[in-house]
Amino acid sequence: MTRNQLAGAPSAGALRTEHERLLAALKAARAGTWAWKIAEDIVEWDDALCGVYGIARERAPRTSSEFLALIHPDDRRRAWQKIDACIETGVDADYRFRAIVDGEIRWIYDRSSLVKNPDGSPAYMVGACLDVTDRQRIEAERNAALEKQTLLLNELGHRVKNHLAMIVSMLRLKGSRQTDPAARLDFERAIERVNTIAYLHGQLYRSGQVQTVDAQAYLGEICRNLEHSVLSESDIAIVCQLQPCALHVDQAVPIGLILNEFVTNAAKYAFAPGRSGRILVRFRVRNGRGTLTVSDNGRGFAPGTQPGVGSRLMRGLARQVGGRLRIVSANGLTCSLSFAVTPGEAGTSAGTEA
Repeated sequence: MTRNQLAGAPSAGALRTEHERLLAALKAARAGTWAWKIAEDIVEWDDALCGVYGIARERAPRTSSEFLALIHPDDRRRAWQKIDACIETGVDADYRFRAIVDGEIRWIYDRSSLVKNPDGSPAYMVGACLDVTDRQRIEAERNAALEKQTLLLNELGHRVKNHLAMIVSMLRLKGSRQTDPAARLDFERAIERVNTIAYLHGQLYRSGQVQTVDAQAYLGEICRNLEHSVLSESDIAIVCQLQPCALHVDQAVPIGLILNEFVTNAAKYAFAPGRSGRILVRFRVRNGRGTLTVSDNGRGFAPGTQPGVGSRLMRGLARQVGGRLRIVSANGLTCSLSFAVTPGEAGTSAGTEA
């Protein structure tokens, strides 16, 4: 080596300073490194890794067996499988395990790599360990809090379901005592409106969502239940063509009530007694705008007909979603609601219409 080369080489003091800085950085990160000479079964730990485990330098493991003895019995087999797979395949090992030192459990994250001899045989493994005990504790506390929240939401959902069912039962009982047909019909319509909210709650409860509901499932359930209630004794069918779409609950409630109101009105006024008919319900989303169209092939509005309570109610519900409602009487009656799907909260997904 020439004098110039010697002059450019770092001094022993500089190397010691760099080593101390590296150790300080590893300790600050609560990390340390190790090496394992596979053929000789010699394990070497640096001082930083001893600090990660909380053991003195002289107590650091010297062999693979001594290292495995530090691992929790329930994690030991999996840790060895990760190491063995790294040796066999050459793919880095990446895993967590619990270490037990003086009765204290610490969570360790390990990333290990294999270094091979020139002939391709395993030479040694090197790895870095990080103390993730605090992170594991935070994750466990978060999971416990989420589990508790889920239980509370399930309990709340169960109570809401029972309360809605009780309201429907009370309305049905009160309605059955009415002698005036108009009053009896008013109670039936009130029951269907409560049921519309109950269907939304059921969809939210089953999906585990609290802000959005699938329009295809929600509107489809409303139609099926209307067929089995207000249309059960008629020859009127509901045909659904519904596109999947995630609707925000603030939009889902008014839209469901509009659908309920139109079908109920059609069942009462659109068809002559005993006549068969069809009610078509379509929902689509294009360019961020949703369109609900409900039409019947009944007799439509008679000339000079003034908007009734149902029409005023639907227009009021349309305003709640910032939508535009059009009612056209031609070859039956068609009600069309166009509205902007709430950005960031609802969106479409491709699928086959039902």
